[in-house]
Amino acid sequence: MYNLQEKICLVIPCYNEAGRFDFKKLSNCGDNCFFLFVNDCSVDGTLDLLKRNLNKNMFILDLEKNFGKGEAVRRGMLHVLTLPVFKQVDWVGFWDADLATPLSELNKFILFKNTFYPKAEAIFGSRIVRLGSSIMRSYKRRTAGRLFATFIGFTLGIVCYDTQCGAKLFRKDVINKCFKEPFVSRWIFDVEILLRMGQKNIAEYSLGEWTDVPGGSLKVSSIALAVLMDVLKLRRQYF
Repeated sequence: MYNLQEKICLVIPCYNEAGRFDFKKLSNCGDNCFFLFVNDCSVDGTLDLLKRNLNKNMFILDLEKNFGKGEAVRRGMLHVLTLPVFKQVDWVGFWDADLATPLSELNKFILFKNTFYPKAEAIFGSRIVRLGSSIMRSYKRRTAGRLFATFIGFTLGIVCYDTQCGAKLFRKDVINKCFKEPFVSRWIFDVEILLRMGQKNIAEYSLGEWTDVPGGSLKVSSIALAVLMDVLKLRRQYF
């Protein structure tokens, strides 16, 4: 058990994740960690599986149709505001359902923020390969990630090393600023969050562990053009 030092609620977007849940790991965070699973109209039994494995720290938001990850996250973050546990928690974030970033990293997120960026309003996980870390990511995906980071740095002025890591925490008083309005972007909503925050008061934590879990359906090459269009939309919206 991880014995979290601060109370956290994690939004977990779910689309056809029935084969990738690990409820044993999800239960290892103790009483200080809450989960809101956002079922994005899955068709593989995800919803039934979630209902069978719920405990007192888990909640479900079942969306009426498939909206995509960004909108599922946004609706989930806003839904947390309506839950009774919202008054208890210090942080609200979103996390990938496959736990590519292990939940044991949560305490390290908070420790890093408290030590180096005490005024940070958000903490973003970053898959930086460094001595002592274990970042299990394919060469192809790592290369694509660096090309994307260079591209948005040039076109949008983004300085974040890794915008697309699916592990992020937010102080609960900035949720409306980040998530109240629908995203302009469908595929790179993480970048849009950075722009909404003005890239200020954000700590980027270099993960100690991350593993590329097989089974995901999204291929980077299949959405390359859509991502380019999203970048153009963000330029029009925020510049």
